[in-house]
Amino acid sequence: MRGFSGKTLLFSLIFSVLFATCIMPGQAIAQMDASALTKAIQSIALLTVERSDGSKASGMAFISPGENRAVTDLHLLKDALKVTLKFQSGEEVSSAGIVDLDEKRGIALIDIPEQGRKKLNIEQVKITPGTVVNCAAAREEVFGFIRLSVSEVHQGTDGVERYVLSGEFFSGNSGTPALDVNGNVIGMVIDLGPSRILVPSAFIVALNPSLPLRSWETQGTTTANSELSSPDSGQMDLIDSSILEFLILRADHQVIYYWADEITGGHGYRQGVPQDLYNFQTKLEVVLRHIKDVQTDDPLRSTLLKNLLEAGANQHLAAEYMMKAIVVGQQANEWGPQSQDLQKRSKAALAMTEEILASQNPILREIYGSSSAFRDNIPKDLVYSLAIEPRPSLFRLGVMTLVTDPLYLFIVYQDSPASTLGLKPGDRLISAAGTDLDPKGSIEEFKMIVQNNLGNTISAIVEREGKKTELKMSVPKEIPSSFLY
Repeated sequence: MRGFSGKTLLFSLIFSVLFATCIMPGQAIAQMDASALTKAIQSIALLTVERSDGSKASGMAFISPGENRAVTDLHLLKDALKVTLKFQSGEEVSSAGIVDLDEKRGIALIDIPEQGRKKLNIEQVKITPGTVVNCAAAREEVFGFIRLSVSEVHQGTDGVERYVLSGEFFSGNSGTPALDVNGNVIGMVIDLGPSRILVPSAFIVALNPSLPLRSWETQGTTTANSELSSPDSGQMDLIDSSILEFLILRADHQVIYYWADEITGGHGYRQGVPQDLYNFQTKLEVVLRHIKDVQTDDPLRSTLLKNLLEAGANQHLAAEYMMKAIVVGQQANEWGPQSQDLQKRSKAALAMTEEILASQNPILREIYGSSSAFRDNIPKDLVYSLAIEPRPSLFRLGVMTLVTDPLYLFIVYQDSPASTLGLKPGDRLISAAGTDLDPKGSIEEFKMIVQNNLGNTISAIVEREGKKTELKMSVPKEIPSSFLY
């Protein structure tokens, strides 16, 4: 590969050995244009940030758009006093300051001296699970490429889609460009520790290279950082959105936990750990990493974030214990003492999560009352489950539903009001007593219909096994006392 030193070529070949571990099984891989990637690496630099507290951060940056502009990970620039870029040729330059930023996506456009460097070409493509990207990386100042693939896509409460990458990745390379096989930039990679996120190129294009330069402050913080850390309403909205994202994912993770426990613990363990539990465990890891990076001087939110991290860690541990219990049961071909012990540990960890969250209720109520970003986006069932507002209904239905999909019944417990009404796991509620139910609303809407029709027979429509089914529900005159709140 022309343009690489012998050391660089060796490192690139080492990377190529890792390619097979970074691609989704069975996925077809397009042939790389080696010459295009060789040219691309000349526009990519190692980035070193010297901070006001004496610490340093390292990552990557790349030229685009504009010949005296470079793109990098915004989080690397926190409290920057000096920012240096070192290119594959050995040339080293200093950045004069920040030009534009996107706080939601975590990307920044910085200024670099005009030296006639070629900017990388940007392509905007549709990114889906399985999309493969070539990522520049460096180790001991030796450049090369590795391949990562998009493993999942999920949308945060702030409306930002997050593309999670899988594959081997080296620390210190956050901010690296994600290239297609022809060397075109289709995104940027942000390293979140246990996870990597791909920011699509559309957001890079949206950065404005013509904005006035804001130099790194001699006191150790950039103008951009002042915007990021100041307690203005916009920043508070971002913090509250991050808190809400965690609370929503944690609530849904808990439902999947109970569902997995229902279908495996002590009887269905021979089928192994449900894939959905693995998926939600990964999502929980990503969102925990996200809120860990949130910083605020607001004492209320700072306390809440600390406790949410502890709650999330306990919930993650609960799922880990459950997974181990199932695997041990499979290996021993019985739900023996070891599996039972792990199951007890799992439930104890989950109980600790719920205890921690209950202790945060006063703070959550205060944020709910003062933050429109939090209040306007929180699912109604989450408002009730966190006891921020009292539930309208007086009884438990005996089902488990996601707060993001409140009408789909993951679990219908035996001998519950729901089972008495003829509902089954996997049903999706559509209407009841002639009233269409809001799919983004709350299970409380259905419960109130039942509560208002005690002793009557009502008609309900559910989606069952892909077909709409009408149920004639004989509502009992009284709700069993064991199901009253």
